[in-house]
Amino acid sequence: PSPGHAAPPRQMPRQTARQQLLPRPTAANRRLELRALGEPTLLIDGEPLNIRRGAAVQVLVLLATHPDGADTRQLTDAIWPSLPRRSLSGRLYTTLSELRGSIRTACGLNFIDHADDRYRLNPSQIDVDLWRLYAAAQHAATAVTDITDARQAVIDTYTGDLAAGRTWPWLDPIRESIRRHIIDAYVALAAASGPHHALDLLQGAICIDPSNADLHARAMECLAALGEQDAAAELHEGFTRRLMEAGLGHVDMRAGDAGLNGAAVTSS
Repeated sequence: PSPGHAAPPRQMPRQTARQQLLPRPTAANRRLELRALGEPTLLIDGEPLNIRRGAAVQVLVLLATHPDGADTRQLTDAIWPSLPRRSLSGRLYTTLSELRGSIRTACGLNFIDHADDRYRLNPSQIDVDLWRLYAAAQHAATAVTDITDARQAVIDTYTGDLAAGRTWPWLDPIRESIRRHIIDAYVALAAASGPHHALDLLQGAICIDPSNADLHARAMECLAALGEQDAAAELHEGFTRRLMEAGLGHVDMRAGDAGLNGAAVTSS
């Protein structure tokens, strides 16, 4: 520039579309999902959030099994059954405080409501796979049309055991209740199907409950109807052997007998 004239201001180079920063998602449009079936996982926009405390994972799964919420005593009795009660409220507070902080940092939301000593997952802010299963089972139980589709939806919604691989002491009764919904759907569909399809359905149910004598008896009936007597005998022998090896007793199954009376397990 000539003397006495200021240099024109330098302009910043225009950013290309690739260089421009994408807008950060707001809390209102974040997508949260809790998978309680199979490996427990909290997903934020499809990405798993690392939850450091095992007790925090328990809290999430336990609240998933209580859609209407659970109070402090219910949570502490389930998660820390052998510890002195006087120390449990503090443990729960610390666990929930850290969990809420991690979630808030990750997505700006707090989907764990707390009122009148009850904790609850807010259904308007988080999707829970177990709730979808509960809804499907309820619909199948009350449907008067499209019953086959309703029962199949129950099966399709079940993606694994509740908190698969975990040995938390409170899990087994709830797991068994969930399995019962799935097995009922399999059995109802099998009862309305021909022997080929029924056998496929019953084999699916047996994968969920390998020790269920009634399912094996029904599968044997299908094999007998298909003329597969050797396969029916092999299924019976294999099932009986597994029960005896597991110390579960002697099984009395009579292929051709219908219903629950067709199979019984007795102590050895």
